[in-house]
Amino acid sequence: MKTILITSIYHIFLASIPILVAIDIFGILPIYIDFVKDSDDIEEKHIRKNSLITAFTVGLGFLFLGKLVFLIMGISIYDFEIAGGILLFIISIKNLISEKEGLKKSLNNADLGVVPIGVPLIVGPGVLTTLLILVGVYGYIIVTIAFFINILIVYFVLKNTRVLIKILGKKGSNAAGKIAALLLAAYAIMMVRKGIANTILHYLKIIK
Repeated sequence: MKTILITSIYHIFLASIPILVAIDIFGILPIYIDFVKDSDDIEEKHIRKNSLITAFTVGLGFLFLGKLVFLIMGISIYDFEIAGGILLFIISIKNLISEKEGLKKSLNNADLGVVPIGVPLIVGPGVLTTLLILVGVYGYIIVTIAFFINILIVYFVLKNTRVLIKILGKKGSNAAGKIAALLLAAYAIMMVRKGIANTILHYLKIIK
């Protein structure tokens, strides 16, 4: 029994690492700060809660039903990649060209938590693909626990963003926001590029 427990903990640890890398919380942190920098504590807490609930729900739902849903709808993870990239690119452009009317003018707090923070920033195509791969190696229970642990890590990181915002100040936050918008645009293009490239490779394999 003890050996089984130790083995399970070890497998949870091994499964958690690729999920953590796929989420890349420190990579999306500047973008998250840009979205919440003008929010008060209550609003930011609301956005954070919605984003984490959305990320966990989508990740868990995809883990158990993803392949079936994609099969029924006739879409692939690459289509999801392209669609997510286009969505993020539109949002990043809005942030870059908007001087006074930010993203929050067009999206309320609930929307921000769901899209784009929850999906596809926290849980994007990379995370979903990683979850599916890990299930084949460790099984549903281990991967579900590992995924939940990663959501907790994201929670603790995002919870401390107010400290970073205070350190940066208003001007610093605005400057960081523009840089974050550029990073988001680049990230979006990368998603579209990978989605298109993977789609082409997929059809080339079928032809062969």
